[in-house]
Amino acid sequence: MSVQCPIDCVKSGCDDPPDFIQKHGAWLLTVIASFSAAMGVCFTYFLKSRCRHIKTPCISCDRDVIVLEPDQIKVTTTEDA
Repeated sequence: MSVQCPIDCVKSGCDDPPDFIQKHGAWLLTVIASFSAAMGVCFTYFLKSRCRHIKTPCISCDRDVIVLEPDQIKVTTTEDA
């Protein structure tokens, strides 16, 4: 005696295949984190630089840099505080 089962019955015991994020989640997180870290490094460089004109392929910026005189800079150690 043979059992005839429709295709819906056969697939009802199987889980759905994983989607793209479930399958490649670690890789996607690594790519996003690497891109964010690279952008953070670039922005930190721009903030600390003394350049008046910053130009990238997408953005350009003209800014006023504060001029610091040697008498305006005070260096302290933790013992002086």
